[in-house]
Amino acid sequence: MAKKEKTIAVSVKDIDRAGQLVEQILIQDRVIGEVVADGTKFKAQLMGSDQIFIVRSQEEGLETILAQYHLHQG
Repeated sequence: MAKKEKTIAVSVKDIDRAGQLVEQILIQDRVIGEVVADGTKFKAQLMGSDQIFIVRSQEEGLETILAQYHLHQG
């Protein structure tokens, strides 16, 4: 039996934290991660995790957060 695909609404909200732009990734109304500029790179962090991923772009940060979120579900 094949699994039924679920559609999950993901949204991105830009906030200003102490003068620095932070991109928050949300599923429904829950923040699951953040991407922050760090010089020419970006730092991506899944909420509830101490691990920080260094990525080349905000888009790559978003993809990393979503992949890590789905990896650790269940």
